Amino acid sequence: MPRIPYAKPEDMTEQTRAAVEKAPINVMRMLAGTSPAVFESYGKYAAAFFAPGGLPPDLRELAILRVGYLSHADYETNGHEAFARKVGLDEGHIAAIRHGGQHPDTLSPAQQAVLDFTEEVVLKVRASDAALAAVRHYLGDRQTLDLIMLIGLYMTVCRLLETTGVEPDPVSPDKMGIVLPGQSK
Repeated sequence: MPRIPYAKPEDMTEQTRAAVEKAPINVMRMLAGTSPAVFESYGKYAAAFFAPGGLPPDLRELAILRVGYLSHADYETNGHEAFARKVGLDEGHIAAIRHGGQHPDTLSPAQQAVLDFTEEVVLKVRASDAALAAVRHYLGDRQTLDLIMLIGLYMTVCRLLETTGVEPDPVSPDKMGIVLPGQSK
């Protein structure tokens, strides 16, 4: 049972209700309890990270998973492991992301740089000069800034999930037919 009740459909605006019906997962039901402006703005903000021209999908999912594992947010990692597989990460990649550390035989240099950088931002707030230089080398400044914002977004999501006690969905979002923006079914 969640620590804060999920929003009831009758208490949602028409727009919020439609969004929840489109993606009927528990995190959406919890987010639907925020003010309409926050709910709508959050949706647009989160979707922006999946738009063309952003982070490569494998690096995006790597960062999301590392934030989830470091935050002990099972809801987040369970859902995004499925999406990670859809963008080409395999069980070896997922294990390396889960455990952190160095994995030169599993992760590409760019993936390792994103893993290290994500961990430092989550645990230390300010990434080291070496971690920042490595990620900038592979991503450039625009995508590095996107990565920092993505890490912050998913830190917020994980804290929402864990603090409110969002329950696991009965079926994985990818099995429900939910597709992240920019992905195909």
